[in-house]
Order: sequence, then structure tokens, then C-alpha cells
Amino acid sequence: RNGKTAVELAQRACELSGFKDAKALGILDAAYAEAGRFKEALETAEKVRALSLQSGQTGLAAAADRRIALYRAGQPFHQK
Repeated sequence: RNGKTAVELAQRACELSGFKDAKALGILDAAYAEAGRFKEALETAEKVRALSLQSGQTGLAAAADRRIALYRAGQPFHQK
């Protein structure tokens, strides 16, 4: 639940994957939201959705849609 550290680590993972890995970007969007950076979380989740749909990963796209709804409401994503 340490948003700042989560953002740093997720950004590094995304850098290593060239910001092309939907799963890594999904972690980054959740980290942004945890840090209260909802605008960036929303933008990143939208990228996750687009990348997922392009690669046929409909489950990842659906998960991104659920996070997008949370971020629009100003809520972070917490896995149960």
C-alpha cells in the first residue's frame, strides 16, 4: 500500500518492457491510483485496455475497464 514505492517499481518494470506489456502497465495504473495520481492512473489503464484488445487479451481489457471505473470515482484498486 506504499503508492510512492509501487510507482517507482512499476515504472521500472514498464521501462524494461518498453511500455508495451499490458500486465506491467496494469500494475503501474494501480500504483498511480494508490499514490492518489488518478489522472495518470486513468490514462495508463486506458492504454492497458487498448493494448489488451489489440493482442486479443479480453480478460485484461475487462479488468482495465473495472479499474477505469474506480479511478473515475477517485478510488484506488485493491485486490481482494
